[in-house]
Amino acid sequence: MKVKSFGKLTPLPLGSVRPEGWLKEQLCRSRDGMGGHLDELEPEMIAYPYVNKITNEGWGESKAGWGAEISGNYWYGLMLLAFGLGDESLMEKAHKWVDGVLENQDPDGYMGAYSDSDNKMDDYNAWGTNCGMKAMLAYYDATGREDVLEAVHRCMLWFCENWAGDKKTRYAGMTLVESMALCYLHTGDKRLLQFIDEYIDFGNRNDLYSYSQNAMRNQPLVYNSQHSAGYASDLWIYATAYLAGGDEKNLDAAVKGVAKLYPRAMQRTGGLPCHAEYLSPVSSSVETEYCAFAFMQASLAHLEAASGDPQYMDLIERIVFNGAQGARKKDEKAIAYMSSPNQVYATDESCYYINDMQMYAPVYPVACCPVTSCWVMPGFLRDMAFRGEDGLYVAAYAPACIRFGELSLRLDTAYPFRDTVTCTVSADAPVKTALHFRVPGWCSSARFSVNGEVCTAAAEAGTYYSIEREWHDGDTVTVVLPMKAEITRVDDGDAYGRYPMAVEYGPLLFAFPIPEDWRAVPGNPTTPLPEGWSWWAVHPKFDSDPNADQYEGSGRRKFDISWNIAVDENIPADAIQVEMCEAGGYVWENPPLKIRLPGYRALFSYPPYGRKTIDPYTAPIDVQMEQELELIPFGCTNLRIAYIPRAKLPMAPMPFGYDDWKKWKGILA
Repeated sequence: MKVKSFGKLTPLPLGSVRPEGWLKEQLCRSRDGMGGHLDELEPEMIAYPYVNKITNEGWGESKAGWGAEISGNYWYGLMLLAFGLGDESLMEKAHKWVDGVLENQDPDGYMGAYSDSDNKMDDYNAWGTNCGMKAMLAYYDATGREDVLEAVHRCMLWFCENWAGDKKTRYAGMTLVESMALCYLHTGDKRLLQFIDEYIDFGNRNDLYSYSQNAMRNQPLVYNSQHSAGYASDLWIYATAYLAGGDEKNLDAAVKGVAKLYPRAMQRTGGLPCHAEYLSPVSSSVETEYCAFAFMQASLAHLEAASGDPQYMDLIERIVFNGAQGARKKDEKAIAYMSSPNQVYATDESCYYINDMQMYAPVYPVACCPVTSCWVMPGFLRDMAFRGEDGLYVAAYAPACIRFGELSLRLDTAYPFRDTVTCTVSADAPVKTALHFRVPGWCSSARFSVNGEVCTAAAEAGTYYSIEREWHDGDTVTVVLPMKAEITRVDDGDAYGRYPMAVEYGPLLFAFPIPEDWRAVPGNPTTPLPEGWSWWAVHPKFDSDPNADQYEGSGRRKFDISWNIAVDENIPADAIQVEMCEAGGYVWENPPLKIRLPGYRALFSYPPYGRKTIDPYTAPIDVQMEQELELIPFGCTNLRIAYIPRAKLPMAPMPFGYDDWKKWKGILA
């Protein structure tokens, strides 16, 4: 018995939104890359745990839990990708996995990756099972197969019985609330709702990581209290609990849990900063774990459904277009486990946590980040539109086609690189409904027109703009979201207090690109990689010269580091120039948008023989000469400077050796 959600909005069935344009190209690359093949690259880690309970023996006691998490999260992403693309080969892969999981369900209803010899009261059993059941429920959403829902329901009842009362865990186990809540919305079984309430009460009484409902609602953010990825996933506990039960305290916990991240613990990339995976303050070189991008995106989508507040879609676009893209190899065959706003190196020495985790790889010895990276773009596709009681809500923008009952809406756009979205209606017969279009919080002058006629009602930033009428086949809605370039200080006051500058344009963060030298390396895969796959170390390229060594004594390296840059924090807005490029090709490889602004060379910003990316020691920083800076979207880079140091003006005198450098460059006759 399906029950009504307490949320303001409801996701459309999986497959209702299909990609076009650059978004389809990226999802096809994912199909041919990690999204379609990770189960083949690491079968014991990804393919087997749910269908035959085979997991990697090298993981010791935690093998079943890690296998459940990593495998379940991959198959969740596979469901989103397969049915989002409508790809027959991927859908067949999904069918086979689901049938294997159903066949492996225990007689008592348990359907996780733990065998009878494993400790099923282990914290990771609940967490890992949630990952797998998310995948099963996504499949049910796309296909309507009732045997799948029935099997998930029985699995949830197993936990209701065996984890009853205080037989619960204090770390990741409570994330099972997500699957419990979604299953409840499909079945109306109040035993699931009772389990949710019990677990939230248990968390309030046994809080270990400041993630309980009480802590989210009433305590300030505490650094090092929680994994950043864990914090991001904790948010969906309360968002989905509200969707199922309507307890306002749960919605309050999710809303405040997001709000307290600003401005101290969320990067302009959309990523949550962490040191050694634990929550940390914002800074230029602090890392984001890729899982935190994916988990935060998923939590924000639940919160958008719960609240109907478009600010959460603003945040999703920030993640998807910036941080999550900037940590992906553009052929979709590798990601960086850890990445940062300023990244000069991505090598086996550059990570602050575990050395090789800034390298680009399709799988790591613990592949949690590669598999969750497969959610991001198909998850964004799915979350582009929601159903409300009064019509369709277009929540995010990219080229796509949305099916909504008897009406389809085609979004023709180059957003986020352009500001115009043309929405064309297809309908066999007239349909009277409302269409609601998100006006981003950064857009103060949005404009709408229907069939060329300008809509006169004002469009307020941070709201949905509603147009209700009888829609006919061929009707068009033109959405114009004017963007402007802005340069602002980044608040790193809880870290180094350098207050660097960020350049943004609409939903895009811009960065100074560092020339990249990609080197294939053996890496550390658990299973040897087949031909066509590799780990990659990404080194910065210095300007090359066949006689470079003879200049070493004159300090050539100091002048040859292209990323030694700075900007005047008081730069006037009209000095920032936006260039629309018709670059052609794939947008994340050939940026269709660039920004130029006056800047400076700060010759001693970074050590010339560094191995890790560091924050400059002083701020503002000494600069020696003027230089125009050309920036590109953060998502088009893998090495970059996105938080640009502030320049100390007037300029410092030139150091010894500059004349030699100018002669070498041919600047002087």
